Amino acid sequence: MDILKSVCQYVITPSGIIALCFIVSVPLIIIGKRIGKYLLLLGIISYFAFASSPVSIALLARLENKYSPLLDTKGVQDVDTIVLLTGAAWEDPHVPLTSQVGETTVSRLLEVIRLFYLIPRAKIMISGGPLDTDERDMPVSKIVGDLATVTGIPRERILLETNSTNTYENGVEIKKLLGEEPFILVTSASHLPRAIAVFQKLGLSPIPAPADFRAIRNKPHVNASMGELVKVMISALPSPDNLAHSERALHEYAGFTWYWLRGWI
Repeated sequence: MDILKSVCQYVITPSGIIALCFIVSVPLIIIGKRIGKYLLLLGIISYFAFASSPVSIALLARLENKYSPLLDTKGVQDVDTIVLLTGAAWEDPHVPLTSQVGETTVSRLLEVIRLFYLIPRAKIMISGGPLDTDERDMPVSKIVGDLATVTGIPRERILLETNSTNTYENGVEIKKLLGEEPFILVTSASHLPRAIAVFQKLGLSPIPAPADFRAIRNKPHVNASMGELVKVMISALPSPDNLAHSERALHEYAGFTWYWLRGWI
């Protein structure tokens, strides 16, 4: 089941779509099938579309703009818990702890740290079990918790939820610990719409605090210099970063659809 899930997740991503078009088109072209040329063309068009900034930023910004950043914390000073949904982290004694946590998780953690120092009474709950089903793997929340203490957050102010392996399970496990108590929910801005929908369906009371913004906030270029305009034009061309934005966005759209089909949102 895990293998099938991984395959399905790959083939619905921009990279999977593009790769599949190229892989299937080549033998079809070799044996003289016209559909091979159409698939090759589809792969090329898909690459230029998903890897260009107009498309990738539009896809991602639609998700990231759903909730505003929690810049003013005056209205949440009585909230007792800041919940962090973790991404990737892995135990590796051969590298520093800072290199054992993925970029996305680090960005989320930094937002939690900022809020922690603005809300003196709050404690932090870090949610996330092992990345794999292997029980010998250390829970992601434990690794991220260790990194949080390195930044100066007292260990006694950190709670770990170590069982969940996806967003739905995050909500189930958090509800066991917090019930209907309001809490600040920190995760990537693009992931937050799905997380909020899941948690509200479970009867939780999350206060959104998006982090890890990736979509470019375009500024007016009315008085921009020629050099700045050239940079803007170049940034719109296909690039790995733009493709990564599309990957992230489509992952969330697909995840939202899957959760809806399962009745989780």
